[in-house]
Amino acid sequence: MTSKEQAKELSPEDLALLAGLRRGNDWLRAVLCTLARRGLGFRQQHPARAEQLLAVLSRYPYFKAGQFLFDLMEWEDFMLDGEPPPLAPTTLDGPALQRMAGLLNTFRAHLDGGQPIVAPEVDTILPLFVPEDEDLPSLEPSLYLYHEVVLGILCSVRPLLQVQASPDGEASRPAS
Repeated sequence: MTSKEQAKELSPEDLALLAGLRRGNDWLRAVLCTLARRGLGFRQQHPARAEQLLAVLSRYPYFKAGQFLFDLMEWEDFMLDGEPPPLAPTTLDGPALQRMAGLLNTFRAHLDGGQPIVAPEVDTILPLFVPEDEDLPSLEPSLYLYHEVVLGILCSVRPLLQVQASPDGEASRPAS
């Protein structure tokens, strides 16, 4: 059955639902590819450091769980299928990280009643320390993209971890 024949069997509501799912897939693919390209850019600039980070992270259960799910869901094929998606430059930017930190903090407080719910103070201190997004390398099928996505996440959150309190109590900016 061709896609045109299939479309005849579907109601307008079905088609609208499928279009929404396709938009969600396109967004997710752009986010994953953006992270992977950031990670690949970092790996190309710092190969030994990237390998060391991955070696340390590979011992953690959440790294292994992520790898299992990445493989199970065949996200590598999903990411490489078709033309490369446009970059999603706001992926894990300052506002997104602030929302994620708040979500994780609230989740922790729900699991452990002794933990306070704290609104994190995250400044928008990006840009990343990797090249500008438009200068990022292309993804190749020969790469294992889970590792690149993980490195891309680290590249995105690293500037936030560099914020340190200065002697006068104010947060200082990370070094470029």
